[in-house]
Amino acid sequence: MSDYLLLFAITVLLCAGSLIIYRRTRQGAFLLGMCILYFWTFLGAWFFIGDALSGYKGYKIGLAYYYLMEKMFPFELDHCYTITLLGYGLFLVALLLGVFAMVRNAKKTPGPTTLVLLDHRVFLVVAMLSAFAGFLIVRPLMMQAISQGQSIYLVTRTTFFVASTIHALCNELAAFSLLVGWALYLSAKGAKYFTKVERPWIGYAYPALLIALELYLMLLGNKHELFMALVLGILLFFVNSGRSALGRLALYVGLVAVPLFITGKVREFSLQELNTGQLAFTPPSERFTVPIIAEVPRKPEATGPVMRMGQLFFSNELFAAHFSLYGICRQHVQPVPGVSFRYLASAVIPRLVEKDRPPTAYDAYAKQAGLTEGQGYTIHQAAAWYMNGGWPMVAFGGLLFGSIWGLLMRWNGQPLGGSLVMRILSIMGTSCWVAYLPMLVRDGPETLKALMVEGFGLPVGVVLLAAIFAKLLPEWKNAGHGA
Repeated sequence: MSDYLLLFAITVLLCAGSLIIYRRTRQGAFLLGMCILYFWTFLGAWFFIGDALSGYKGYKIGLAYYYLMEKMFPFELDHCYTITLLGYGLFLVALLLGVFAMVRNAKKTPGPTTLVLLDHRVFLVVAMLSAFAGFLIVRPLMMQAISQGQSIYLVTRTTFFVASTIHALCNELAAFSLLVGWALYLSAKGAKYFTKVERPWIGYAYPALLIALELYLMLLGNKHELFMALVLGILLFFVNSGRSALGRLALYVGLVAVPLFITGKVREFSLQELNTGQLAFTPPSERFTVPIIAEVPRKPEATGPVMRMGQLFFSNELFAAHFSLYGICRQHVQPVPGVSFRYLASAVIPRLVEKDRPPTAYDAYAKQAGLTEGQGYTIHQAAAWYMNGGWPMVAFGGLLFGSIWGLLMRWNGQPLGGSLVMRILSIMGTSCWVAYLPMLVRDGPETLKALMVEGFGLPVGVVLLAAIFAKLLPEWKNAGHGA
């Protein structure tokens, strides 16, 4: 029970700090960001502690994280788990201090009087071109998987292919273009920042192209592109909307949420299996080999509504990164000073020039802990900072990330003038940061490069392009600043 008391105390501290910052800034995106961080940091702890205290009977309410114990190590309520909770608490408290330091003297000023006009045809064209380019890159692997009766998702995820990074960026750009563009289109009536030239057909083109993109991504089994773009689109809708318009979001959210749910359930099956309805399941062994969960069935049959609901909604994302800091203590993993930054320094060199790169914090962690990489677990941002220099680096990492977040919030409260680039970045920056948090929290400082390219570069870039094209059009002179 002492771990529950510690978890409760940390949660109260985080809630109090978050509310203090929210009252000062009135930025709802900050609260959503803290919920995202809490989800991947502490939410799983509430279920794990109760599960361990019950003798690992959590499968009866739908918990299914036990396979991680075979891929990683046994998870127990020992001194290492207490240290784990304290370590994550240190990281998030330091993050809150970093945010507070940047926003404590910030003054919210009225938004700009001149709206940014967007040409929404740009979003549609960019989405079509980038999705088509991504499809051309991965088409040979898709055809191979179909001809061999294999899952397209498993084949594309486990096979190295040329331009795989470009393929991923194309998919992300397509998702951003449609979901960010549509959100700004829907929120243009009475907008605070971004307006549009009226073209009624645009309102029909967005959902039509989105459905086509979702079918393509479902074939690939990809979810994170749509999820990240959905979060960003929702945030920008509320940033831009001058009035409450939740009704306009219903179709927008539903059109993405349903495919996301379906994709997670079917992506490991081949097209042949889905077409015939004959899904090939590999019969698992009856029990786990780890002694403390020897009585836990691998594939328990749902025996009641609670268990069925739990199996449907409990995500192993609650646990996959959460136990990385525990593993550092249990497996006596030692820091490798600067491991992430050596990787970042080498990452500026294209792979065509230098194929081999230094290990990441995740690589170093997996090697010392005796784990096989890519087996369904990840490394938490706090654990990755520990790998770079021990507990002082955990606090430093939290302060650094909090300071970046706080600076973006400060800009959002006082949108910058000057260049169009900085103005759009100041309006979108906080939303981009929060939308990318699920990726940030489940990896190390190495994600800073991806954050700049995927988190900021792609969404800000496509909005900037739409604004530039709008200025070049004849409609600019006559459109005014209304929707």
